Amino acid sequence: MAVVELTSALVETPSPNPPGGERDVAGVVRDALRERGLPEPRVIAKDPARPNLAVTLDFGPGGRHLCLSGHLDTKPVGDAEWSVDPLRATLDGDRLYGLGAADMKGAVAAMIEAAAALAADPPPRGRLTLLFTADEEDGAAYGARHLAGGALAEAGLTGVDAVVIGEPGGIDADWDRLHRVSRGIARMRVTVRGDQGHSSLAEHTGAVNASVEMARLLAAFADGFRPSVPAHDDLDGWAATVNAGLTVTGGVGYGVVPGEAAFGAEVRLLPGMDRALFDGELRAFLAAESARNPRLRAEAGYDDPPCDWLPGTEVPADHPVVTATRAAYTRVLGAAPPDAVFPGTTDAAWLHGLAGVPTLPAAGPGLLRRCHGRDEWVSVTALDQAVTLYRELARGFCTGGDAA
Repeated sequence: MAVVELTSALVETPSPNPPGGERDVAGVVRDALRERGLPEPRVIAKDPARPNLAVTLDFGPGGRHLCLSGHLDTKPVGDAEWSVDPLRATLDGDRLYGLGAADMKGAVAAMIEAAAALAADPPPRGRLTLLFTADEEDGAAYGARHLAGGALAEAGLTGVDAVVIGEPGGIDADWDRLHRVSRGIARMRVTVRGDQGHSSLAEHTGAVNASVEMARLLAAFADGFRPSVPAHDDLDGWAATVNAGLTVTGGVGYGVVPGEAAFGAEVRLLPGMDRALFDGELRAFLAAESARNPRLRAEAGYDDPPCDWLPGTEVPADHPVVTATRAAYTRVLGAAPPDAVFPGTTDAAWLHGLAGVPTLPAAGPGLLRRCHGRDEWVSVTALDQAVTLYRELARGFCTGGDAA
């Protein structure tokens, strides 16, 4: 199966980020496009080692312009202990194992195969662009953020009507949700001050141990900080997730009462969340904790822009790209899944939130729960379905209808 072979080739061309470097995997994509007789891609690169690729098929005058998008980088292997070699594609029954198989080199391969099928049997009108980005996994400064910040014209994307990103869309099973919302993110660091001094005198002096007070505050933050969320009618997954203690620092060493300790936290944001309101609630939470604990001296600060506050995005339920995607799901899978919120933050933050192009954040093969950890895999069946789904979606959307 061509899509499995191409996914395997992409998996076996490592592109972990950090440190970042997508040039080799972009070369595999470029070769695959040539082999299938597709146009030579445009290269848009802030850094030559971090290329973005864009290739456009013109089907005929009129119709709509759809962009299918996927990122070329992966998370690093990290400390995960795999049962197979993460940098080799391993086929076991219906499962294709390998780093990036689901997130999201399988979707990239499926998009290329779908474009080849459309080039051989094109719809009567419209345009299709494939956009393959760098640096999605570590801030997008070389990828979608660079494009949305002024390089869209260079990529030939100024007239795009909608973007569909092939992030793994399955939560419990492949294709089990239609993700209209991409959650944003707020990143912050909460710092607690103490009284640095000789630890042998701690009882005598009553010195405040910053690490201990930070630990108490971290637990209270995880259990009790719940920012306000705008109401929404029955959209699956409509919640803001608070993750406390993603980083923890503090202390000098033995013999020293810690004078400073801190924890990093993130909140996965929903569309419509107001930063001023959020900030006020964060300050109020810290003030309340300080009132309960006179030994607590704490302050909060946000991460450096743009990761301090990335708003969530939402495509309306009746937007043409949503109705066309529903129709494609129905044609390929037999039924359309319910509308939902994608739990993660995607390139939709830039392509939709910054550039203003309506973007579906996750319509791809694979399960999100299998990503960023050990033994990542994608279903071969889902890969095959993805090729047909992207083909039908592009045909329906580009021609101006919901289905072919």
